[in-house]
Amino acid sequence: MANRYRSIDEIMDSLLFTEITTPPRKSPKVQYDHEVEKFLEIVDFVKENGREPYKVPTDLTERSLASRLIGIRKDPERMEHLKKYDEIGLLEKNQKEIITPKISSIDDILSSGSSELLGDSKINDTAISIFDTSSLQKVTTMPEYVAKRKKLGDFGRYEELFKKCHREITEGKRKIVRFKNEQDIQPNSFYILKGVLLYVETVGERKKIKGKVNARLRCIFENGTESDMLLRSLSAELYKHGRRVTDNEETLLENVREDDVSTGYIYVLKSLSTDPQITSIKNLYKIGFTTGSVENRIRNAENESTYLYAPVEIVTTYQVFNMNGSKFETAIHHALANNNLDVSILGANGKMLVPKEWFVVTLEELQEVINEIVMMVNLYD
Repeated sequence: MANRYRSIDEIMDSLLFTEITTPPRKSPKVQYDHEVEKFLEIVDFVKENGREPYKVPTDLTERSLASRLIGIRKDPERMEHLKKYDEIGLLEKNQKEIITPKISSIDDILSSGSSELLGDSKINDTAISIFDTSSLQKVTTMPEYVAKRKKLGDFGRYEELFKKCHREITEGKRKIVRFKNEQDIQPNSFYILKGVLLYVETVGERKKIKGKVNARLRCIFENGTESDMLLRSLSAELYKHGRRVTDNEETLLENVREDDVSTGYIYVLKSLSTDPQITSIKNLYKIGFTTGSVENRIRNAENESTYLYAPVEIVTTYQVFNMNGSKFETAIHHALANNNLDVSILGANGKMLVPKEWFVVTLEELQEVINEIVMMVNLYD
């Protein structure tokens, strides 16, 4: 390896240290807007279903979205505020007329449907009839155990967590983003499900069931309830009706100022490979850096040699401020050069591979290395 450093002191005396401390440009903050998030739920529904939400008697969520859309269309100020987020032209349409057809015979009922008899008007561009079973629930085989929400007795100990999360969203320290898949679900993370803030406190042991990885969660809801639903169940609900709240990670530098700039994340991963060559090595971790979401970075781990063609588990992440994150990663790798994994492994494609960025080191030793580098950066400043 070129310019291989064997100690923190060597790193401090090198050009690499100057590169680490080069400040990046500041990126703008994104403010949380509750009205916008509610409107984006409607947009997501239309994208997923290919139609606007209707006041379907059997689906309270869809009825709520339909009522919200009607309310927005009736309010010019809300329309003006939301139009720049209307990427599919929902607010360019006139409010749909509610037509109540005249029913005077059996033929009228057969042609216009039964919604009028149930108290709901028929939307003029929807061909709903008494023979339309699309709104009926499909018959499914129920699992042996179904998670249900129940009132949380000690919600007081979580209340400040939710308040803090709201503040951080408002201040732009957290962002609300589209939920993509189950790998986005991590312990000590927040999500929004059907307009309710949700905190995943723990993720149980991940087990492969029928070829799919699943785990039991402990979920705390802002309304004072809790649930022990399965990871895949929550994932399905969030995909349809939810969003993910990004983390406000503990920073590498203490006392983060308002003008500090985040450059990305140092992440520590553990391999979930079943290869005996890997499972036999204790304290084996991959240490890397990404400017985006760590979850997104490892999404395709099973198909990438850098992850040993196997899924990985996030052990911990560190948010990097005011430093060149890529160079900071390099500094960690140099400091741990003597701990670098030095083996050749037969990959899934039949070719030999030499793992990179994998180190045999305890988490305590890794933390000491990171603390030393950060301390030197602070002294340099």
